[in-house]
Amino acid sequence: MDEDDYESRGSSQKSNGKRGAPSSSQSHSSGSQKRVMRDIDDDSDQDDHAPKTIRATTVGSKVLDILPEDFERFVKDTVRLAIFSSHSEAATVKRDDIKALLGTHTRLYDSVFEKAQERLRKVFGMEMAELTTKGRSGKNEEKGTKTYILRSTLPLDLLGSESLDWEDQLEDQGLLMVILSLIMVREGVIFESHLKQHFRRLMLMEEGSDIDKKMDMFLKKRYIEKSKLEYLDESGEKIEMEVRWGARARAEIPEENVVRFIEEIFGPEAPKTLRASIEKASNIRTKTTDSNDADAAEASNGTPCGSSSNAIRL
Repeated sequence: MDEDDYESRGSSQKSNGKRGAPSSSQSHSSGSQKRVMRDIDDDSDQDDHAPKTIRATTVGSKVLDILPEDFERFVKDTVRLAIFSSHSEAATVKRDDIKALLGTHTRLYDSVFEKAQERLRKVFGMEMAELTTKGRSGKNEEKGTKTYILRSTLPLDLLGSESLDWEDQLEDQGLLMVILSLIMVREGVIFESHLKQHFRRLMLMEEGSDIDKKMDMFLKKRYIEKSKLEYLDESGEKIEMEVRWGARARAEIPEENVVRFIEEIFGPEAPKTLRASIEKASNIRTKTTDSNDADAAEASNGTPCGSSSNAIRL
């Protein structure tokens, strides 16, 4: 091989690059295959995430970014908490307790609460009602407390039937209705000493009576509230305990039910102006005159006193 042949062969190798390197057409084809493979991989990743979008939970007109089974678990936990709390000493559940169940999903509170209410009404005949607080005069606007109790939503005909066995609760219900009636006809407040005077007239303060224990139970369960009042009279300074309807009574028992209870205590010999007198003494207006006939017809059908869609639960 002469020197000219060696140089020409070397220059040829330099122009072609490394031995075995692909041509420009081969490189283009390989690049296309890699891009196709990447597109296929990207599609497979999207498919893995697609079910989460398709199975998003819908509550009313809202679409929530949570799986249906997770949302259902939150609803069941809320219903369970409400029912278990109703058997506790306070018989209440707080909004923060419900939010604690949701963990990092507290933004779902309204939707979960709405669905839990629907489940409670449909399955258990109950609902969560928010307790309120009122000013000492009893006439101030009520404010929410972010605390709930369970109250009944059962229809009147079922409450008055033999389907429900109230067992020993009837005695406590009757006593509570008497107490609430006496408070209501005093414009919403009565001295505890005056209340006990009525108990003596009704022979509820006899020896061996547990009326004080019953009052403590109503107080603990928030059917009544007590507050201290200091005032001056002719004999000097006096301290009295005032008794009012409690937050739970305001949530569970409509004033109209108490008016009916008083009317049924008087019976058929009640004066025609009894309802008007009760409403005046209570500073309330429960019914229009046009609906009084309907109330009388309902009472004559055997509706139990004090019963309503909001039954007393002691």
